[in-house]
Amino acid sequence: MRNFVTYRLAGTVLLMFLACAAVFLAANGCIGVPRFRLEEALRSSQHIPDNWTVTGDVTDKAAVYLFYPPEQNTYGVSVYINRPGPSFGYFFRGSYSVADIHGTIQGLSNEVDVIPLEVTGLFAYVSMNLAGIERIESNGSVNMEQISLDSQAPFALLLPQSADSLTFFNENECPVEIRCHPCKRIIAKIPP
Repeated sequence: MRNFVTYRLAGTVLLMFLACAAVFLAANGCIGVPRFRLEEALRSSQHIPDNWTVTGDVTDKAAVYLFYPPEQNTYGVSVYINRPGPSFGYFFRGSYSVADIHGTIQGLSNEVDVIPLEVTGLFAYVSMNLAGIERIESNGSVNMEQISLDSQAPFALLLPQSADSLTFFNENECPVEIRCHPCKRIIAKIPP
């Protein structure tokens, strides 16, 4: 009987310790969104309607999502980072949205936005793909790699930062502009 009481007391103390540890980790921002719940968390936190399309890319270091309505006359981008060190899940780092003032797809940019994700070693490439990009070429000094894309579909990709240059080609084999805006760099910085 005495062993039963001892085990029960030890079990209760252990459960209380684990509960306190979980509360402490959550309060200090060490518990993020699990990988399998990222799109659900994005739709909830950004209030994205069910009829909007969400496309994205997730790695073990970061996630980028592009979301847009059926008309494709506006879009939003959100970035999540999986922090190094003792943390669990992905943490929202920021977002931005773009809308044409006339409410038409023609007013949106044909360019590819690039967002440097500092500390992760990745760049996020985002586009509504109005230019009809069908492939990306990595012009490395040793070998050349190609990534195929659907020329009719918007995309959000995470690719490694490297010395290699990337070229985006449309259906007519013409290169497409890449733009990096300083304001979009801010959303991806990881706080110290």
